Amino acid sequence: MSREERAARRERRSSRKKTLLVIDDEEQTVRAVRHLFRRQYKVLGATRAADGLALLDAHTVSVILCDQRMPGMSGAEFFEQVRAKHPDAVRILITAYSDIQALVRSVNRGQIFGYLAKPWNPEELEQVVDSAMAHRQLLDDKRRMTAELAEKNDALRRVNAELRAFTHVVAHDLKEPLRTISAYVDFLETDYPELASGEPAAYVRSIDRCARHMHALINDLLQFAELEHKQTERAPVDLNLIARQTQDLLSGSIGDSGAVVTVRDALPTVLGNPSRLLLLLQNLVSNGIKFNQSRPPHIDIGAAEAPPGKVAIYVKDDGIGIPAEYQQQIFDIFERLHARSEYPGTGAGLAIVQRIAESHGGSIRVESAEGAGSTFVITLEPAP
Repeated sequence: MSREERAARRERRSSRKKTLLVIDDEEQTVRAVRHLFRRQYKVLGATRAADGLALLDAHTVSVILCDQRMPGMSGAEFFEQVRAKHPDAVRILITAYSDIQALVRSVNRGQIFGYLAKPWNPEELEQVVDSAMAHRQLLDDKRRMTAELAEKNDALRRVNAELRAFTHVVAHDLKEPLRTISAYVDFLETDYPELASGEPAAYVRSIDRCARHMHALINDLLQFAELEHKQTERAPVDLNLIARQTQDLLSGSIGDSGAVVTVRDALPTVLGNPSRLLLLLQNLVSNGIKFNQSRPPHIDIGAAEAPPGKVAIYVKDDGIGIPAEYQQQIFDIFERLHARSEYPGTGAGLAIVQRIAESHGGSIRVESAEGAGSTFVITLEPAP
């Protein structure tokens, strides 16, 4: 290796070293500190506070050592200026016992990271400086990771915005041909009575069924996307009122199935969005009726035990139940445990319910066994 290459290598190593600034009015002390740390750090020195400020303006300094007793400006006064102009520099005050009051003031004002009593020994000085350098490295790492996280969050927000726009455009473009398909099905059924029976009728019904299912999938996808991204204002919501509205909205399916929906306890008032909480309860009660072979189905709603600072309700049914191995899977979007020919729907209902609970600062869990019904417990935030 040539002399020039060795010099360049030393320069690269030196550029990677962190910088230590020592300020003491005794030149001998400055030289001693420079000699002690010459291998680990790049060491700058000054015998006046003003010169130290100039060095800080010209270099990126990681740690500063400064004597309290300085001509023209004390170490505490110097650090007060440093904290305002160079807050990232880790500051260590060197002080004699007689300067204890200045030390206390510096600590209380947050001007210093640590201190070193005079006369100091090299081992103690190395420990204090190495600790300060490690602290500065933590600060640098935190700042770097915070910047990287902010950059990734910005990118994620852009992707999410583009995805939401894409979802709405696709949904709109899909709905239009579906409406056309449904219109043609109605046209065929009305104007061509010969298609009302036999194999042609089965084809027409199959087309209509597929179009309706596709329409339901699109609507559920849009609803899920809205829950995932759209923030809504929250206010106190009486869940007793939500339960009554749920029964009114489901009066058709309740009447058709003969289901008995009972509110067992006075329900709490929670902090939430009324329309979303209505959707949550509507999905759970509807599922309790749909996935049920009891005649008549029974659905109970009541208050449940909750962790401190939370409230909880349950929705219990006497339906077909859920095997233990599928009790987490049911909350995945469009996840179905049964064929559509057995139980209609898209499989989005419980995913929507979970998103609503989580967007309200809560959670949902299920207690169930196959053939023994299901109890969904929803934890929410109480109204203030």
